[in-house]
Amino acid sequence: MKSIHFFISIILFIPGMLFGNGSSAGGQLPVPPVLEGKELKLDIRQGELELPFGTSKTLGFNGSYLGPTIRLSSGDLADISITNSISENTTVHWHGLHVPAEFDGGPHQIIPAGGSWNPVFAIKQSAATLWYHPHLMGQTAEHVYRGLAGMFIIDDDYSKSLDIPKDYGMNDIPLIIQDRRIGRDGSFEYNPGGPDIMMGYIGNAVLVNGAYKPELDLKKGTYRFRILNGSNSSIYRVTFSDKHRFTVIASDGGFLPKTVQTDQLVMSPGERYEILIDFTKKAETKIALDIMGGNSHEIMTINTSRETGSYFEHPAALKYDHPDYSAKNLTKRVFNMETRGMGVFTINGQKMNMDRINFSLNQNSEEIWTVRNIGMGMMNIPHSFHVHDTQFTVLSLNGQPPGPLYAGPKDTILLFAGETAEIGVSFRDYTGVYMYHCHLLEHEDSGMMGQFMVE
Repeated sequence: MKSIHFFISIILFIPGMLFGNGSSAGGQLPVPPVLEGKELKLDIRQGELELPFGTSKTLGFNGSYLGPTIRLSSGDLADISITNSISENTTVHWHGLHVPAEFDGGPHQIIPAGGSWNPVFAIKQSAATLWYHPHLMGQTAEHVYRGLAGMFIIDDDYSKSLDIPKDYGMNDIPLIIQDRRIGRDGSFEYNPGGPDIMMGYIGNAVLVNGAYKPELDLKKGTYRFRILNGSNSSIYRVTFSDKHRFTVIASDGGFLPKTVQTDQLVMSPGERYEILIDFTKKAETKIALDIMGGNSHEIMTINTSRETGSYFEHPAALKYDHPDYSAKNLTKRVFNMETRGMGVFTINGQKMNMDRINFSLNQNSEEIWTVRNIGMGMMNIPHSFHVHDTQFTVLSLNGQPPGPLYAGPKDTILLFAGETAEIGVSFRDYTGVYMYHCHLLEHEDSGMMGQFMVE
């Protein structure tokens, strides 16, 4: 049996998933269990993650590390009971979801140590691969690093009608990719210094679904991978060493209007892509995640057997409806993301202040936002702009039409120093306070965040 090896090398500034105990390199890829139904329960727990290097103290939802995949359909009511069983405050933010402000899970919705929270909201958006993670003021990076994260999948009538892989864990497989810094004692811990805050907390090992160098046994056929960059601040370029091509069918918030044939993906923290890939013969290839400023890591092995499973046609176009941003009288705003010094990050010259609303806008309105990475001298420090409660449309990138991978719904966009994006945003249904921020979490925790009021 020949093998397909996944590699992560990390190409920018680098700045698993275990349910239960025990893991070793080369074990089977853990697939998070699905949490679905009318009443969902999450318990935030302390745990331990066993890796070949040693044992790490971790946090997880309903387990030792990471959490289950929440799966609901458009039109469902999400009724989620969350218990905080750890000895510190936290929050749970629904990244990419369209939710009432009171249930957004940002820094205002604190779940105290030993406390609970019961957000209830309707699913009012199209099919997408989203995720959830903490968003506590000043501690988001540490809580995510220690393991608090999970996928949140939305289905709708259209996605259910498509003839594409959709058997979860069989031919529709989640991949949460994270790098971790392993210390001399064989465990990972979060203890960033000044350069880590500036450039990001760089890992020397990579986990997939919380496992180190797992294996995935497949028949020949077509597979759908839902890929999440769940790192704190690493920017990944995902490639196959043999330039094996695949079809990108969805970005952060749902399907692309035209699917994209490519051999690589660049993903900043928080971004997601769904891809279709055919394994047609026994072969050996390597997938690399180039982490900016990091090393190459073999992260996963796919073993293809002689058996043949199911093949699916790769669609050329899919459905994506978005607001019309062509009106000339739309309100326009500018967001200058600036690195001002060691650990000093601002948006429009201001650091985050929980008592300040940076601006207000009208409910059921569309606006055009210009987002700039001002940079800092000769240093190319990237930023990743994320907006709560909306899936935006990228209208231009550096004054040019965006590439095809940016043609679908997005909630997070990567900008290198000197780059500018123009995005169309819309806010409907709900009022209240929401956040915008850099999703390189060390930058967010250092103040590169603001808040706005929908009224």
